[in-house]
Amino acid sequence: MDLRVEDGTLADAQTALRSAGNRLAPVARSLKGLDCEAAGAAPLVAELRDADDMLAAELGTVGQALVDLAAHITEIGASFGQVDQNLSQVMR
Repeated sequence: MDLRVEDGTLADAQTALRSAGNRLAPVARSLKGLDCEAAGAAPLVAELRDADDMLAAELGTVGQALVDLAAHITEIGASFGQVDQNLSQVMR
């Protein structure tokens, strides 16, 4: 019985998740640096600033979740590998 998850599958998933997280980071930083004053009217500026802050925070949360998910994939791969080794030893 082989419970091993293909290393390539895990590596590809980790790469994709880390890449997505890395692409979100500069967007979140850019949003925090937007010049909302350029919008003109004070009420519009305030709304833009609020939307800007919320979007930046949400992108940061999503980025961190992607990094966490990549770390969990590492744990999953290690767990499957350990179970596979244990089963191999028991079945000998």
